[in-house]
Amino acid sequence: MNPRAHAHRPLLVLVVTLALGLLGGAAFAHIQVTRSEPADGSTVDRPIRSIRIFFDQVPDLERSTLELVGPEGAAVEVTGVHTMGEQDLMATVSGRMPDGDYTIRWKTAGQDGHAREGEIHFTLQRGQ
Repeated sequence: MNPRAHAHRPLLVLVVTLALGLLGGAAFAHIQVTRSEPADGSTVDRPIRSIRIFFDQVPDLERSTLELVGPEGAAVEVTGVHTMGEQDLMATVSGRMPDGDYTIRWKTAGQDGHAREGEIHFTLQRGQ
């Protein structure tokens, strides 16, 4: 074997190990929100009847919750958390919704099994 080629072997092993580590980490990255309905930061002009959050991977439905909190911290009734099979979570909103600021609180886990949670904010302002 060429002595020069043998001298570069540790460097090659290091590069391959780092590359595999980065690729493996990407395959098991934590689940992230890609968009929502209503959109984060948006203003809607009528009460919503559903909330839907899209992710960059399939959420674990059994470990998922969606909550809707309205003005002054009042909980709004949300039922039937499910998926439409599009890397999403969805639920029906059936509670009363006065004008004001709202927060959707979500919890789920992705392919790596790590629990994640977050919030989406929107405003309801009728008569725009």
